[in-house]
Amino acid sequence: MTRHPFDQLAKQLLEQLLTPCGKVEISKEVPGEPRFIDLYFSPEANVTPNQATLGILAAMVQSPGLFEPFRNPPTLEEIESCLLKRLWLVSDLRRRQALSATNAPVLWIIAPTLSQNLLTRLGAVKKENWLEGVYELAPAFQTVVIVVHQLPKTPETLWLRLLGKGSVQQQAVAEVIALPEGDTRRTEALRLLSVWKIIVEANPELPEGEEVTMPLPQAFIEWEQQVEERGKKEGKKEGRKEGRKEGRKAEAQSLVWRQLSRRFGDIPSSVQTQIEELEIEETEALAEALLDFTSIDDLQRWLQQNEGGTEE
Repeated sequence: MTRHPFDQLAKQLLEQLLTPCGKVEISKEVPGEPRFIDLYFSPEANVTPNQATLGILAAMVQSPGLFEPFRNPPTLEEIESCLLKRLWLVSDLRRRQALSATNAPVLWIIAPTLSQNLLTRLGAVKKENWLEGVYELAPAFQTVVIVVHQLPKTPETLWLRLLGKGSVQQQAVAEVIALPEGDTRRTEALRLLSVWKIIVEANPELPEGEEVTMPLPQAFIEWEQQVEERGKKEGKKEGRKEGRKEGRKAEAQSLVWRQLSRRFGDIPSSVQTQIEELEIEETEALAEALLDFTSIDDLQRWLQQNEGGTEE
């Protein structure tokens, strides 16, 4: 599993929100370089992002973009690394004669906080006609820095504030819970938050562990209750059964994450997604099978062999 569970949460949340608008690539390799872009977005032709659904993200996906979210305030060196990724990507597009004024990718750096001193060193200024907390570097860099904790607390900024820390993230989680039950964004966000909770709790040595217990348990409990209540309204006992199934799956996933972390360290994002999509029996089978794995290759082979397994 990943040693950086926030990275997984951020990438998968953005992937869920942005996929209807275009192509999303997670951990996109920078051409010719051993570097990876956290998330790369390419807009779909003739698709207009829904501002009511995406909020400020709708304006962010009008053109191709590199998304680099940070759990903690990035250092100057980390920001320079992001800038370098974009420069390498632009250089490759230009070499392939695939670069134009309309498809030049924008770099979006998403940070919880950033010191005024660092913003000044970067030459960052408030982006004209955008919300508070949105800064841009010199035009040649086509780079925007979003300081999440400076964003106004409005529905327009909800999905970015969910990537904040402390009380900012906690309020955003509460706002997600308050969304209508039938809202698929609510369901997916709570699911991803619950997975994040499982991963962090399975790795108590992670520095994120203490803080994650503040906003997430209520979100997880609320999500479980929604499943059970839905079953009750249908006049069946399926809700309770579903709740038990989710608990059983969460327990199996927790065991898998714990063992993978100890044995192999970081796991590719694509493999993480495959594991999360496994059915309960498959997850339990993986927990047992991985005792015999000696490398990531063994894990990937097992997932390929069990792809499209039997449904419950």
